[in-house]
Amino acid sequence: MKKVIVVIAALIIVAVAGYYLIGGSAKTIGGVTGNVVSENYDGMKTFVLTGENFKFVMDGKDNPDIRVKQGDKVRIEFTSIKGFHDWAVDEFGAKTKQVRDTEGITFVEFVADKKGTFEYYCSIGEHRQQGMKGNLIVE
Repeated sequence: MKKVIVVIAALIIVAVAGYYLIGGSAKTIGGVTGNVVSENYDGMKTFVLTGENFKFVMDGKDNPDIRVKQGDKVRIEFTSIKGFHDWAVDEFGAKTKQVRDTEGITFVEFVADKKGTFEYYCSIGEHRQQGMKGNLIVE
């Protein structure tokens, strides 16, 4: 009987740990227009973007503004669905790996430690000049 209880307790602990490790503790934060945002247990704000031909897309919007507060921990999850792209913002030294549409997801994490409006962009070739850019707004 003791072995059964120990096995059940171990399974419960593994299940709870797995839930938190895969982001099961994430919650949606409302009130931020045009952003798909989640905040996990340690306050990281996550934005999910895709790269297409000369534009970023998030929640069905092209080149959306990304809004955070000064001091926020930010995670950008980026996938290319058409072509070869990356995501970068110079002022925070944040840049994802360059990925093709067949290579899956990449991400970058940084702290938004200064206020202002900063341009994010794709650094591949002339993509930025062709309109693949948007604003990171730190309030």
